[in-house]
Amino acid sequence: MPRHAFGFHRDVRQAVRRHVEKAIESVDHRRYRQEAAYTAALAHALEGVAYSGSHGRVEFQSTVMDDRGPGAAERWSGADLAITATITDGQSTVDKAILVQAKRGELKKLSPKEKSRAQCQIGDMKKLTKAPKLMEIPGDDGRPTPGVYSGNEYHSAGSPRRYELGDYFVNRVLTTLDGDTRPLFVEAVKDSTLTQLRVIAKKDE
Repeated sequence: MPRHAFGFHRDVRQAVRRHVEKAIESVDHRRYRQEAAYTAALAHALEGVAYSGSHGRVEFQSTVMDDRGPGAAERWSGADLAITATITDGQSTVDKAILVQAKRGELKKLSPKEKSRAQCQIGDMKKLTKAPKLMEIPGDDGRPTPGVYSGNEYHSAGSPRRYELGDYFVNRVLTTLDGDTRPLFVEAVKDSTLTQLRVIAKKDE
């Protein structure tokens, strides 16, 4: 189906925004101080049907990448999690997935070492998908809500726009502006080992 095909009713957009905001509110960053713990909790909270009604259906799934042991997916893919979405307006349906690397605290406050690591992680994600994302998660001194940035713009030393997570889902995911729609990719990122995604990447080399 063509990209940018959906123009959803206000009720759908509001439902998706409420779904994301409810997920954020359910995960108090003071109880999940480590990046991996917060990311896993938020990923779980985002899962579910955000809207189902006369205007279609929107459902999200999340996968947290393995980050322990030899060959752990996070180490070679650069991604902490993947968010998949199934979106339909009742006539057309699209499945899509987004790779995300999470960083605790504000991106502009990353140390040179942390910034260099983020650049490398984005580079790894770019080998797997065209539009990876960085997600800024709350830290002790940062913003209280997560934000999403273009990994491509950050990687090129640009100044990417920050989307509040709810705005990102409504403006970029729901509208199909963002997301990798390759069926094999979407299916592969539902496995936290990313084994099949690695096979796909090797075939594309």
